[in-house]
Amino acid sequence: MTRHGAHGTDEAHAARAEEAREDVIPEKLVRAEEARGDVMPVRAEEARRDVMPVRAEEARRDVMLEELVPAEVVRHHEVIGRWLAGTAPGEAFEEFARAHAPSFTLAAPDGRLMSRAEVLAEVEAAHGRVPGARIEIRHVTVVAAAGSLVVAAYEEWQQGAGRRSTVVFERGPSDRLSWLHLHETPLGGSGAE
Repeated sequence: MTRHGAHGTDEAHAARAEEAREDVIPEKLVRAEEARGDVMPVRAEEARRDVMPVRAEEARRDVMLEELVPAEVVRHHEVIGRWLAGTAPGEAFEEFARAHAPSFTLAAPDGRLMSRAEVLAEVEAAHGRVPGARIEIRHVTVVAAAGSLVVAAYEEWQQGAGRRSTVVFERGPSDRLSWLHLHETPLGGSGAE
């Protein structure tokens, strides 16, 4: 017959549990000490050696994007402005066309989803149709970047009408940015800041 103590615990069972605890706890303490003494500093050192250069490279890449993206958006719209004004030669249209990936799509301000071919045909037909055309680009911001993809936002103003645009670029060799998708939303107002 088993006798229970004041707290309802079998004394023999309590003794066995205590012996087991003494065997396990020192083993756990040794393992924890090994982890603190040997494993963690190696992992921390690996992290400093391997992760820090990656973070520095990411920072350099971010700085480059903060320069590349606004330059590309402005350059692209300067070409469009000259084309619309009729002051750009035929090669300017080829430059405009090359900037767009084969799968390029445009969500136009009027809601149409246009393919690359449709956009190029529309722009080509507009040569010289807006004498004195001037396009102003404002507030270019890199929204996100992952792998070769870059998402940016900006405002485009011409003849008192504005558009808020979001573009998806693919970053290629030599940091060339290729336009994959552009979504334009009309803005009200005259564009005066």
